[in-house]
Amino acid sequence: MKQKLTIALVAILTFSLILTGCAVSTAPAATTAEEAAGYGYAARESDDAYSYGGGRGGYAGRDTVADIGNGGYGASGNGNGSGVGYTDSCDPIYDGSATTDPNYSLTDADKALSLAGYGSTGALDDTSLTLADMLTYAIQDEYLAYAEYDQILSDFGSVRPFTNIIRAESTHIEALLPLFAAYGITAPADEGADRAVSVTALTDAFQAGVTAEVNNIAMYETFLDQNLPDNVRTVFESLMRASENHLRAFQNQL
Repeated sequence: MKQKLTIALVAILTFSLILTGCAVSTAPAATTAEEAAGYGYAARESDDAYSYGGGRGGYAGRDTVADIGNGGYGASGNGNGSGVGYTDSCDPIYDGSATTDPNYSLTDADKALSLAGYGSTGALDDTSLTLADMLTYAIQDEYLAYAEYDQILSDFGSVRPFTNIIRAESTHIEALLPLFAAYGITAPADEGADRAVSVTALTDAFQAGVTAEVNNIAMYETFLDQNLPDNVRTVFESLMRASENHLRAFQNQL
């Protein structure tokens, strides 16, 4: 009896961790009817797995996963409406308010933008990173990941883990945007859809996810070696750990 109870408790805990993004399932589950429906950020109910203010990721005003597109992000922002910060990596992090770190001395050099490329590729090639560079590379890479996963869903239908991870990518973007406002840095336009590359097979899609997350993790590791404001560091650390979860989810499909 005790053994059965222990097994049941372990199963419940593991399932809870999977739901919150702290663990990944070793086998894909069937897509639910809710996942096949829209993921409008402002209109959806709160979701513990992506506890992020008024909704659970995705772009507003879309009807299906395949049609999420680039229609603009939900107005609720980084959980501010309910006072709950972004929790994809299971760690308490920056609450999204547009405030500066009082212990960080912002300089004109921090705001200077000199990019060596786009997203993680540019970041890993850049030998002189400013705060503006790092925030720009970070959000570019999240824009690109969202667009590529959106393209995969459009090509192959509602396939896990893409249906789950695309919601997380939306919240990653919303976690970064307040930092631009806080430090007086202009956020770049979303060029992800123009740069996304289609694949011809689902296995290639999973491999593309692995590659994207590996590069994303390497980018954040590079940033975390730099001098950063505390709130920027907190967001970067959380997004890196979230990407590690996503990487495991993709690797489990190969």
